[in-house]
Amino acid sequence: MRPDDSDIQRQSVYPEAVEVIKEREYPSLKGTIYLDHAGTTVPSVSSISSFAERMTTNLYGNPHSASSAAQLSSRQADDARVRVLKLLNADPDYFDVVFVANATAGIKLVAEGMRDYFRDGFGYRYLVDSHTSSVGVREFARTGASALEDDGAVYKFISGLDKGSEPILFEYPAQSNMTGRRYSLDWCKRLRKSGSGKSANRFSLLDAASYVATSPLDLSDLESAPDFTVLSFYKIFGFPDLGALIVRKEAGFIFSKRSAEYG
Repeated sequence: MRPDDSDIQRQSVYPEAVEVIKEREYPSLKGTIYLDHAGTTVPSVSSISSFAERMTTNLYGNPHSASSAAQLSSRQADDARVRVLKLLNADPDYFDVVFVANATAGIKLVAEGMRDYFRDGFGYRYLVDSHTSSVGVREFARTGASALEDDGAVYKFISGLDKGSEPILFEYPAQSNMTGRRYSLDWCKRLRKSGSGKSANRFSLLDAASYVATSPLDLSDLESAPDFTVLSFYKIFGFPDLGALIVRKEAGFIFSKRSAEYG
């Protein structure tokens, strides 16, 4: 027996029929089949309208100055950081948010931090299923980089580490851009347990850009949470072209020796 519309509505996770939401929030999809959601999602009418209203009814300034417009920008940025951590179920006592141009910029920022802090070099291991932007970190890894072919190679790599090993950065995607396969945060936990304290110098970098486009990422478990997580907001909301680097505060010390450049 085929369920009627009322049965489907009761079983739905949406507050109203999907077609109603689609017509109101995504008129650009009318008569179109959109198949590039993995690249970026379509922005909703309500989000664009809300953004436009804020920008046209408030005066925002450079947050580095002390003017009222600048202070408003600072408050908005601080509020955004709090909301981002809440979205990820991440405790602000243990995590920081750094806004970056996109996920690729966040990955590069981590690579530069590792390079500048560990002057004698660091090793880099990444899953072969990683995005091409993650492969570029090899240029910063002075003591060598290699791709891990599969789950077995990852477990072998982690189990082979000892407390006297070189500084290591291990990167993998929460969800593959190519296949859609999702990977466990358990690898971050295993890597962390392979050594002890900051002297162990084991760091995990999670590319969550593809994953968060359709699923919530939960960083509430401190044992399994990555040291660094990158994501892109345009993959979640369709705009703006902005990303974030979520830094576990215990690992934030790698940025302490970076040479700052101000424009």
